[in-house]
Amino acid sequence: MQDKHSILHKYYGYSSFREGQEPIIDNILSGRDILAVMPTGAGKSICYQIPALMLDGITLVISPLISLMKDQVGALNQNGIRAAYLNSSLTPRQYRMALDNVRLGVYKIIYVAPERLMTDGFLELVADMNISLVAVDEAHCVSQWGHDFRPSYTHIADFVANFTRRPVVAAFTATATEQVKRDIWELLDLSSPFEITTGFDRPNLYFGVTDTSARLDYIRSYLDDNPDKSGIIYAMTRKNVEKIYSKLFAAGYPITYYHAGLSDAERAQNQDEFIHDRKPIIVATNAFGMGIDKPDVEFIIHYNMPLSMEAYYQEAGRAGRDGSNADCILLYSAADIHTAKFLIENGTDEDDELDERERETAKKRRYEKLEDMISYCKTTECLRSYILRYFGEKPASDRCERCSSCRGEAEVTDVTDIVRAVRMAVDITGERYGAVFISDFLHGIDNGRMAALGFKRERGFGLLSDTSTVIIRDVISRMIESGLLLRSEGDYPTLSIDPSLDRFLASGKRLTLKVKKAESPKKGARRSGDVPLPKNIDRELYERLRAFRRETADRRGVPAYVIFTDMTLREICAYRPTNVTELLSVRGMGEEKVQRYGTSIINIIRGMG
Repeated sequence: MQDKHSILHKYYGYSSFREGQEPIIDNILSGRDILAVMPTGAGKSICYQIPALMLDGITLVISPLISLMKDQVGALNQNGIRAAYLNSSLTPRQYRMALDNVRLGVYKIIYVAPERLMTDGFLELVADMNISLVAVDEAHCVSQWGHDFRPSYTHIADFVANFTRRPVVAAFTATATEQVKRDIWELLDLSSPFEITTGFDRPNLYFGVTDTSARLDYIRSYLDDNPDKSGIIYAMTRKNVEKIYSKLFAAGYPITYYHAGLSDAERAQNQDEFIHDRKPIIVATNAFGMGIDKPDVEFIIHYNMPLSMEAYYQEAGRAGRDGSNADCILLYSAADIHTAKFLIENGTDEDDELDERERETAKKRRYEKLEDMISYCKTTECLRSYILRYFGEKPASDRCERCSSCRGEAEVTDVTDIVRAVRMAVDITGERYGAVFISDFLHGIDNGRMAALGFKRERGFGLLSDTSTVIIRDVISRMIESGLLLRSEGDYPTLSIDPSLDRFLASGKRLTLKVKKAESPKKGARRSGDVPLPKNIDRELYERLRAFRRETADRRGVPAYVIFTDMTLREICAYRPTNVTELLSVRGMGEEKVQRYGTSIINIIRGMG
């Protein structure tokens, strides 16, 4: 039998193991269960693939995503190792052929989705097989404290219990807190496992947080400054993915896109173009990336704030897997909090398998994780230290000098005077309006409504004319987060004053906000006005929206651009929002405009079929 070093060199082309790989392999070969926490890019798959080739029987790898299985099996077959996957992407004929080969012992490694384990057909298939190892990839999916809970993972222990001779069970994850590790141990029923955490730090990664509402401008500037880099831009929704792709593609960047709404053929083609650097930039939802083994990803940009630190670090960790320096940048806006809470309230498909009590528990935990994510975006401490402490690891130093906090790329600004102004404005306007209206009032923006309501003559109108509405809204968001302002529920939330706000102001305490330092314009960089608009615009819809705008403007006695700019109309045509939440994501469509015109716009779009 070949030894582990010769297998490593023969099939993988490496001359030595990475940290943690060798002791994991040795313990599996000795018959011991494993609980391994290794960061993305640390080489987890080798830890179970090499023992699979050395053990007498077959190794089952339980994997949550079809794309991950395909990539892993494709890589194994390219390395000369016979492997297969069993999932819903196979045609009936392909599935039968795979089963025949499994029965003939053709494969040493078989990848299977967790949902298939307890089916009668699969249990019958494996009943007479010599299963020597069950490797559980993305093992955090077993825990409701994990960021990607999959109820089907909780059946793995029952599946293993079906075997007369129990195989070794090896659980692997890239991101797990102490609570999640305990859940993995208990819920997978691991037997005195060899437990190892190789360390979460990735010294080659730069971490940055930029608080900005001009995200596309930031991305264009970054791409212009780094024209030859390959990277992933993550967005939270399919709509945002398509918006970013359309704008960047129209501007001439070599980009493709990926989300679950595309056909299998489109996803495969777009992924292939990225992997082979025909399109070195890809914009995607978090459906993309698990199992993607592209070692030279040089940047990860998050267009939206993820829902948890686990999700963020796993996605950011796909950069720099070859050890080269890479950038991990999170573009944060206060609007992300509203979107995140909307997603949490609406749950996931997996929640359908939970009872009411379990759903409420899952929701509570997601909110707790969201608070940790918000704190990461707001912190002024070293970002690397924050990440390491979150995962229970003590950082070597409180400063890494490779993050935006340590490099002083943001400054902490005292915004207590803005807090006082916001308090006054909410009071004067009768606690009947939202953040956009209050910021417009303080900045002195009159679109006709301020005067009509009599607020243009009120004390405080235009008080903060030298402060951008973006900053005012960010301060309002910070006040809401701190409990100083209350925000009502529903599509058109209003602000009201919490009693703690007056106590806060009377105490002499100060409220601060982390703001990106002002930069000089980069010489030669593209400006947003130079970028062409997406071309997928329905001319008839555009004309109908212009007619609506013209009629509305005439009725209100204001110029048409006050109602909507041409840019806003074109974006509505390009992305065709189907509800109020989606309409809020269109540039130029704030809460107040959606409240006034949203229903009419949605009806016009629906009327186009």
